Amino acid sequence: FAFMPMFFVTGIMGKFFAVMPLAVIAILIISLIEASMVLPCHLAYDSGRPSPITAGLNRLTNFVLDWFINTVYKPVVIFCVTNPMVTLSSSITILLLTASLVSSGKVPSIFFPKLDAPEVMATVIFPDGTPSRVTEAATERMENAIQEINRKHSTEKSPLVLVTHRMVGVVTEMGAPGGGQKTEGSHAGSVYAQLVDSGARDITSDEVTQEWRQLVGPIAGVETLTFGSQSRGPGGKPIEFKLLAPATDMSDLERAVEETKQKLAAYTGVFDVSDDSRPGKWELQLREKPNAVSMGVPLESIARTVRASYYGEEVMRLQRGRHEVKLMVRYPEEDRKSLSRFSDIRVDAGDGIQRPITELADVTVSRGYSEINRIDQKRSITISSDINEKEGNAKLIVQDLQKNFMPQLLAKYPSLRIRWEGQQEQDTESVRSLGVGLGIALIAMYVLLTVEFTSYGQPIVVMLVIPFGIVGAVLGHWFLGLPLTLFSMLGLVALTGVVVNDSIVLVDFINASVRAGVPLQQAVLEAGQRRFRPVMLTSLTTIAGLSPILSETSFQAQLVIPMAASLCFGLMTSTVLVLILVPTFYYLYAAIFGVS
Repeated sequence: FAFMPMFFVTGIMGKFFAVMPLAVIAILIISLIEASMVLPCHLAYDSGRPSPITAGLNRLTNFVLDWFINTVYKPVVIFCVTNPMVTLSSSITILLLTASLVSSGKVPSIFFPKLDAPEVMATVIFPDGTPSRVTEAATERMENAIQEINRKHSTEKSPLVLVTHRMVGVVTEMGAPGGGQKTEGSHAGSVYAQLVDSGARDITSDEVTQEWRQLVGPIAGVETLTFGSQSRGPGGKPIEFKLLAPATDMSDLERAVEETKQKLAAYTGVFDVSDDSRPGKWELQLREKPNAVSMGVPLESIARTVRASYYGEEVMRLQRGRHEVKLMVRYPEEDRKSLSRFSDIRVDAGDGIQRPITELADVTVSRGYSEINRIDQKRSITISSDINEKEGNAKLIVQDLQKNFMPQLLAKYPSLRIRWEGQQEQDTESVRSLGVGLGIALIAMYVLLTVEFTSYGQPIVVMLVIPFGIVGAVLGHWFLGLPLTLFSMLGLVALTGVVVNDSIVLVDFINASVRAGVPLQQAVLEAGQRRFRPVMLTSLTTIAGLSPILSETSFQAQLVIPMAASLCFGLMTSTVLVLILVPTFYYLYAAIFGVS
């Protein structure tokens, strides 16, 4: 049941964990069959006479265990059982102090670990309508920078960069797996660089992008300039949300976006702050004047004259062999390139007089949007940013925005609405579904333990120790310098199974001793001493099996290292706490409910 919550994880993360609980449950079923059917057969043929080496090791092990139990463990458990309230308050204090390490950011918490990528990418987007030669120059500058980094970090055996590819015209911005927002046009360009395998280089992909960003520097006239790698996880930026407003309040929305971007950029570790609002080309808008209406010159005629001046008007067609050639009449190229000549356009007023276009129409210069996004019939602009996890924490930044900045922004612009997306949205969804699964698993455990112990109180004694596994898991992440991720939480969920198993061993021994006539306090004190070896061996063998994962450096291992850290370090502390807290909690339970 400890692995059942993984079945309930929804969203993209659910696909990551779909196979894991199936594999673990199958392994546990097979091991149960082996322990109950195959192992007795092996033991039946035991000669019973260990070799001298084995006998010597057994004597040494027994001596060390007896010394530790009698000298260290026994005095501690006697003190804890005879002073249960001190033990309870101390354990709760330790749990709260551990939780404060996470809430204060000492142990950072992120949704998905940032993995080393096999490629890096830089994208540049200029205002719509920018000539391709400008974009070409920018991408050449970016390509030269990555080549310089390649020369700096390459070795005789292996280069840092295997392949570079420069593109102008089509850009897929970095985001979700398989690509993010697609931009087409001469104003967009990108440079892609494939790196050598992570084991053959001494620099991570994040360090490459940081050095690349510094080497390129600011580029004049760009709208967005981003460096990074394609997401290998659930996708979305660490910080991403939408600001929504009615179309009538578009000016307020634009001001709110700029204020929010400035606020985001002020946080330590935040970079590549951008939005998906793409200004369109500059345009001349014509509005008919009242005197044009009185002269009988419709706006359609004015627009047709402007089109003929720049695009041309077909006057005839010529036959050239099998091909037909259109003959177009329009202004010379020099006049078409000059905006000042626009006011010289003459429009036939219908009375035989050609009048200047400025006499018939108001001409204004404006700039629209290359695309308009709407959600729930409101204009939407998405703000996103990346973050250096060594300097900042996305979760803490989002919490600070929600608590201190967003209320002021909403008060200033009442029509504004906020919609959180990206990794924060997926984090909330996954944690909520994992919590539902954990609740169901705990209820199932309680039911089974109630049937086993024929008691409603003793299962609570067993399950009260579960939260204390968090102590070791958090301290382990702090010691290894790892952030808490969703994989870490799944490791904590799996830890509940081992903790419950150890607790059952102690409670079952206490029950058997009490039924045999042993006084309650004596049974409680002897439980940990008599069952110290099986409880300790269960935890040590699990820790030994998971420890090699912690030192693994492969790409695949980066996903499960946080889970292994939660299990290993959680077992280190929970095993000790089980041997101390279960006797104490049982003694409290007996005292409160009058169990003799």
